[in-house]
Amino acid sequence: MKAVVLAGGYGTRLRPLTYTTPKTMLPICDKPVVEWIIDYLSKQGFDEIIITTNYLEDKIKKHLGDGRDFGVKIYYPKEDEPLGTAGSVKNAEKYLDETFGVIQSDNITEISLASALKFHKERDGIATISLVGVENPWQFGIAELNRKNQIKRFIEKPKPDECFSNLASTGLYILEPEILDYIPENTPFDFGKDLFPLMLKKGKRIYGYKAEGFWVDVGKPEGYMKATEWIVSQIKRYISETAEIEGKISGPVHIGENTVIKKGTRIQGPAIIENDCIIEADVQIQPCSIVKSGVSIGRETKIDKAVMYKNSKVASNAHLQECIIAENCEVGNRVEIGKLAVVGPNCKIADSTVVLPGSKIWPDLWVEGQISGIVRTKI
Repeated sequence: MKAVVLAGGYGTRLRPLTYTTPKTMLPICDKPVVEWIIDYLSKQGFDEIIITTNYLEDKIKKHLGDGRDFGVKIYYPKEDEPLGTAGSVKNAEKYLDETFGVIQSDNITEISLASALKFHKERDGIATISLVGVENPWQFGIAELNRKNQIKRFIEKPKPDECFSNLASTGLYILEPEILDYIPENTPFDFGKDLFPLMLKKGKRIYGYKAEGFWVDVGKPEGYMKATEWIVSQIKRYISETAEIEGKISGPVHIGENTVIKKGTRIQGPAIIENDCIIEADVQIQPCSIVKSGVSIGRETKIDKAVMYKNSKVASNAHLQECIIAENCEVGNRVEIGKLAVVGPNCKIADSTVVLPGSKIWPDLWVEGQISGIVRTKI
């Protein structure tokens, strides 16, 4: 079976992380998002995967290659200009001669695409959209179904007062090749905004599969953190024989090679501390925290559901709360970084700085004081 992974986006909602790394190559626990997606598709029975790329595409191709290391075949149709979600699938038409799946490259999920395929084949439709109930339908494409689960109305990101349903599109589709005939060539065209409304207008049958299981869009910091929490919650306890541990470890915690954890430090799982890290005395690392390789953490610092990328340093008495610190950053003494703040690569944060929740610091900056909003230049 074939599936298309839509990986051509710029990842603007995850800036500053995506200035030098495509969204689909951002790490979640021990591997990038796209590798989680490949694993997911393989387990669902899809062994030929077409990845639509554009932005920083070489990094994706270098990591995945032809797919043989992941037990699948991977193809990369050439897309010189962004063509939108449906337009990029049209651009891959030569690979799509049978019923196929589609997944967005920012989806982390356990929804059974195999069950959606079975549902689709039992009906005579041109498309099946996997749907889930949500509390904020205005942020998604939404659908209204009849008693036979056929979609009667579909609208992409309606205004709150336009919402007629809480059934949101997950971006997981099962499609027939026939649908490609309705997508113009070399033209930006979107599934939710353009193609699905067009199909309904033409009387084509589109069905909604009411899906179950975890699903999240990692294209925003809150979704990225939610996916991280879901994946890390599934780890098993592992402590490398080369790790030096004087602190207290409780629950399912992964401790990598040559990591040093000093006296008085407490790490509560689920949590991951990778290789070659130095955790000084009296540090607290709370559940669902990720500390990547080469990180150092100073005395009496608290890491609370935060994600730290490789080779970053945090000094003493700091507090990192449900934030993302990119690689090669230096965080000073007594720094506080709030929920869903994102610090780009190679930043230096001065002592006693307070980074307010939701703030974003662009790469290669030195900042101090109280930080709020988006910081693009040195403060």
